[in-house]
Amino acid sequence: MNVRNQISRHLLPWVAVVLSIGTLPIAAADTPRSTTFDLPPPAPDGFAWEIVPELSDEFSGTTLDERKWLPKHPDWKGREPSIYDPSNVSVKDGMLHLRNTTRLKTLDGVKNPEKDVWVQSACVSSRDRIASYGYYAARMKASRICMTSSFWFQGEHTEIDVVEQFGLSAKNPEEKMLMLMNTHYFPQGWDTDKATPQRWQMPTSSGDAFHVYGVWWKDEKTVWMYHDGQKVAEITTGGPFKEPQYLFFDTEVFVWEGLPTIESLNDSARNTMLVDWVRAWKLVKKGNAGEKNRATR
Repeated sequence: MNVRNQISRHLLPWVAVVLSIGTLPIAAADTPRSTTFDLPPPAPDGFAWEIVPELSDEFSGTTLDERKWLPKHPDWKGREPSIYDPSNVSVKDGMLHLRNTTRLKTLDGVKNPEKDVWVQSACVSSRDRIASYGYYAARMKASRICMTSSFWFQGEHTEIDVVEQFGLSAKNPEEKMLMLMNTHYFPQGWDTDKATPQRWQMPTSSGDAFHVYGVWWKDEKTVWMYHDGQKVAEITTGGPFKEPQYLFFDTEVFVWEGLPTIESLNDSARNTMLVDWVRAWKLVKKGNAGEKNRATR
């Protein structure tokens, strides 16, 4: 990501403490569509995972739960030539939809298609900046146009990009098969940003199948990334990640990857990023389930 200023409808039916990796926190009446990769890694000895309902959602209703989420970025309009449009965010068919659209029929009147706004994109943000050490996962499918489909976190000086996926990149088509990850540390601004980019070859394209993308934010210097329950990267951050962060889903134009076509933006079969569910857990000492004493390791 570049410059980004910092920033339920019901509790999940399986809200509970996961006492072991073999204990499924799932209620029979509302079994999630994916049960293979929807659990966090085993907790360290003496600790258990506890769900964080404020950052978890099955998106099973018909509207965005605005007690948890905003259909926009709190204080950023988006990356040119795209701009976030809250009307491009919806919840239906048991999923969160983030569409990309345009009101144009031709680019003939756009002086600079890489800088002048002509694309309407989408962003969903957690209402509060409360994400901290813990495990987070989302089951997602990228759009199949030349725009990002991203799951990420950001505070005032830190950022964790779990994925910035491309279902289609005009300039780097091989990236549709890659899990693209990063962290950023920028206390003195983006000119001195310390980034830690990582990539991992996926078995199927990000736009052709759902993938479960996860991150274990272990401590102020350690971030582990997961794909379908498998750890695929260990990242040492460029500085101390101590501050709480917002959780985001969004879609943007990265001009260095190419521009989306007007045809693709008008194609509802390709222009939408889908999020099946998002789940968050924190570590607590065994015997202290439900208490506020978050453990960092």
